[in-house]
Amino acid sequence: MTPAKNAQNHLGRVSRARRITVVAIVAMFFAAPASADALDGQWCSDDGKQLMISGPNIQIPSGKKIIGNYARHVFTYSGPPDDPETGQDIRIVQQSDARMYLERSTDPDNQEEWRRCQFTS
Repeated sequence: MTPAKNAQNHLGRVSRARRITVVAIVAMFFAAPASADALDGQWCSDDGKQLMISGPNIQIPSGKKIIGNYARHVFTYSGPPDDPETGQDIRIVQQSDARMYLERSTDPDNQEEWRRCQFTS
């Protein structure tokens, strides 16, 4: 094999190894749970209510999808018209990867504890 061809084969192997490494790193990053260190994800209350947060988008316990104010560990929104939460300002504060508190302006002394929903098959 000529020196030029040998160098080209070596560069091809290095380039391929780098691509595989980059793909593996990217795959590990995206395989990490979306719930890690952020409010994003599905949350459940002890009384069976659920909500889902994805950035500024939230599906509230009534099932309505609205936009709120997202700050990674804190989320706020106002109850939409024609909803059980109408007239309430809601503040959600993440305490850990698995626990958050929900506070309502209509009952500021009562913090509801919510946990990440656990699904079993």
